[in-house]
Amino acid sequence: EVKCLLGLGSLSEVYRLDEYSDLDFFLIVENDYKEKYIEDLSWLSVKPVVFQFKNSNDGHKVLYEDGIYAEFAVFTKDEIVKAKFSEGRVYYHTEDFDLDLIRPRYEPSVKPVNIEYHVNEALTNLFIGLKRMQRGEISNATTFIQVYAYNLVLPLLEQVYGITRTKKLDLYVYERRIEKDFPEVEKLLSNMRQGYLSNQASAQAILDFLTKHFKTNDSIVTAIRLMIKKTI
Repeated sequence: EVKCLLGLGSLSEVYRLDEYSDLDFFLIVENDYKEKYIEDLSWLSVKPVVFQFKNSNDGHKVLYEDGIYAEFAVFTKDEIVKAKFSEGRVYYHTEDFDLDLIRPRYEPSVKPVNIEYHVNEALTNLFIGLKRMQRGEISNATTFIQVYAYNLVLPLLEQVYGITRTKKLDLYVYERRIEKDFPEVEKLLSNMRQGYLSNQASAQAILDFLTKHFKTNDSIVTAIRLMIKKTI
C-alpha cells in the first residue's frame, strides 16, 4: 500500500539534523489507501505517541514520548504531483514506484529582491503601525512594525552585507537560520524587535537602518519621525 517515504526539510538536508530538528515527511500510498493511513496512526507507533492532532486534510502533527516531534502528510500517487514542496530525500520506495512523481513541480523560486518595494512597503508599514499606536491598538501596531516591516527589511541585509543566501535559503520562511548567515547583525535585529511595549524604539531602529543604507522619501520619513515622537 505504501509506495514511497519522502523526507523533507532537515530529513532531506541531513547535514542540518540536530537534537532540535522536527521530522517532516510525506507518505505516498496507493490511491485507495489515503484515509487508512490518516485515520489509523498505529503505523506511527514505533514509540508511544503522547500528542497528535489532524492539522490538515492530508496529515497530522505528532509528539512522541521521548520528545521527538513530527509533521507528516499522506498523498496518493495522483495527488503528489499537485503538492507544493521542496526537493526531498527518498527513504523508501517500491520498485514499481515512478520517482518522477516526487519531483517538485510547484516549488517557489528565489526571486531578486525589489529594493524599492521592500524599502517603501516597510516605511508605510511603520507609518500605519504608529498610527495604530495612537489609537491604542498596540497588538496590531506590533504586527505592522515588528512583523510586517521587519520581514521586509530582512532580505535587504543581503544588499547591505554582500551575502547571497540562495544555497541555504528556506524558500518558504526567509528568516530561518538568518543568525548564522548574518552573525554581525544580532544587535540590529534585536533593536528592531524589542517587544509589545517597545514599538516606538523598534520602529526607530528599522527607520534608521532604511535611511542609512537606502534612498528614502523625505516626506514619509519625516512623517514617521513625527509619529514616533507622538507615541512616546
